[in-house]
Amino acid sequence: MQGKGKTINDNSMFDFFKKKIYLRDLLEDFHDIHSHLLWGVDDGSPTQKATDSLADEMASMGFSHTYLTPHIIYGCYGNHNEESLRARFAEMIPHNKVEYRLAAEYFLDEKFLEHIQKPDEVLTLADKHILVEYGLQTTRVERLDMLFEAALQGFQIIVAHPERYAFAFDGRDMHQVEKLTNKGYALQLNLPSLLGSNGTKVKRIAEEMLLDGRYTFVGSDTHSRHYTSALHEGTLSPKVADALKQLITNNKEILWK
Repeated sequence: MQGKGKTINDNSMFDFFKKKIYLRDLLEDFHDIHSHLLWGVDDGSPTQKATDSLADEMASMGFSHTYLTPHIIYGCYGNHNEESLRARFAEMIPHNKVEYRLAAEYFLDEKFLEHIQKPDEVLTLADKHILVEYGLQTTRVERLDMLFEAALQGFQIIVAHPERYAFAFDGRDMHQVEKLTNKGYALQLNLPSLLGSNGTKVKRIAEEMLLDGRYTFVGSDTHSRHYTSALHEGTLSPKVADALKQLITNNKEILWK
């Protein structure tokens, strides 16, 4: 028993002294699926100039593609809809290194079902993948009827940053998370969550969920320079970095065909 204990302790000490890995070193040819670079439509980039600057910083870290996924939330941000977002996207100046595609991040509110009743209008990733979000203070998974209806319409659900919702980090209740994954809905990790940008609780849950294999995709959720600075300076443990690599591959192979 003593020998076994010594081996575990030695391994733990070895892991402790391993060199941290810079997140930016994993982002060569990164295909991002979640950003708020569509300017002037939500709480993300306010101007084309700001978008250009953010894209420059992202390109310097290896980003080659990003979906622009503005919030669609009834009663917020001027009630932008698919038509107005497409119009703004048409005005966007292309970046010389980062390819843009338009999608959206749909809030699960009372208007969500109206959006999916017009499936040809929905702003999706890779044809039928729809990015959805809950309110951050949501304590229990709800509105599964809405997600079920979307699935019946042929949409493939991706739930954005579940580690940030109270039902995951506050009570660390994976039974709530499993209400989503048991239905076959994919989960998208936010890179800043792994770096402590949303607090230590969220970081811990993000790491645990990643190492447990609960995520399918990963996004930067870039809104401002606060995000790009964190991505540039942030470090990960080797174990977390290895697990993250599969999500990066999934982004490219599944959502950027």
